[in-house]
Amino acid sequence: MRDSADRLSSYTDTSFVSPWNFSDQDPAPRPLVVHDTTLRDGEQQAGVVFTPAEKLRIATALDAAGVNRIEAGMVAVSDDDRKAILSIVEAGLSAEVWTIARSVRSDITMAIDVGVDGVGVILLANSQYRDIFKWTLDSAIGKSIEAAGLARQAGLQTTLLLADAPRYTQDELQHVLEMIDGSGQFTAISIMDTFGTLNPAGTQRLIQALQEWTRLPLELHAHNDFGLATANSVAALGAGASTIHTTVLGLGERVGNAALEEVVMAAALLQRASTTVRLDHLSGLAQMVSQDAGHPIATNRPIVGTRIGEIESGTVATEFARWSERGGDLQWLFPYLPELVGAKPPTLVLGKYSGMANIDWALQRSQITVPDEHKAALLAEVKAEGIRLHRTLTEADFEATARRLVDPPARTDLPTP
Repeated sequence: MRDSADRLSSYTDTSFVSPWNFSDQDPAPRPLVVHDTTLRDGEQQAGVVFTPAEKLRIATALDAAGVNRIEAGMVAVSDDDRKAILSIVEAGLSAEVWTIARSVRSDITMAIDVGVDGVGVILLANSQYRDIFKWTLDSAIGKSIEAAGLARQAGLQTTLLLADAPRYTQDELQHVLEMIDGSGQFTAISIMDTFGTLNPAGTQRLIQALQEWTRLPLELHAHNDFGLATANSVAALGAGASTIHTTVLGLGERVGNAALEEVVMAAALLQRASTTVRLDHLSGLAQMVSQDAGHPIATNRPIVGTRIGEIESGTVATEFARWSERGGDLQWLFPYLPELVGAKPPTLVLGKYSGMANIDWALQRSQITVPDEHKAALLAEVKAEGIRLHRTLTEADFEATARRLVDPPARTDLPTP
């Protein structure tokens, strides 16, 4: 077992995560390839619509952030979508530009015409899909192989999008992979957890099993129905998947997909994976997509939450203030510095749970002088005001409260002389 000095090896200039995440027996850190589908699956979230101009702006921001592959839309959806995909292709981004297509010639032809680098070919072939669409397993596989062959002839990369893969029977799943692998028409296979039915242990077992049945690189497209999309994505990467599908803010069908910002941070800090994604772009990227999608960011959302750097609790505020006065590195009080993801530095706020450290900090900022013997009364007033307002106090709220204590209004109930 490692000694205490070795365990501190997880401490860096910007983060400090648990050393129990790592072991001498761990395989070498894996590269993380990010295939972002905000512009396709993200837009499938009910009520989300991106204009062509917004799609180009988001794609440009994804590229600037270092995302490897951008799924720019589905070619068969509409003329506007094809025009948006074409505009992204023509923008000359560093990232690869992808689309997805049904296993039909017309979709593949449209994908070729817009000039994308790759196309995901959808295979709907497990038992319920076969019942819905009235086709056999082999006929469905054959259509996908034929469609991929047309794309390969045009020089496109092709990934099989294996819909609802985790709920196939083992025999049928093995049969699919062996036929796809043997066809020579695909460059990768994406395991689509279409209904979010995996857990991390199941994801690991699935990826390991599939590696015995195919030589093709494996990808994971995780949905978040049980809140495990990020955990499953990280598990898949650790088990040997080469590419992870994400969306900014986890946008997507029903409850959404694995969130780009969560997957990248978890892989980079908790798995030591290498990534081309620029972490300091994550907050700005989330804010852009939030605005264009009309999808507010939860204040406590992991990585990009709008208030996760605010400290109201008096005990934590005391720790923060005392540690900061000593010049201590803040990653001892946080898992990573907010600046790492392009967020604002931590700050103290005032409310029901505040303590004297919050008061001292606020007085210093406001440059209001309150005698030490009155600070307890001011803290009580701040707590009462936070309860009354059902929120934290603004600077104006605090200054008004402090000035009432320092310079109370003249009494009007005294008798006149």
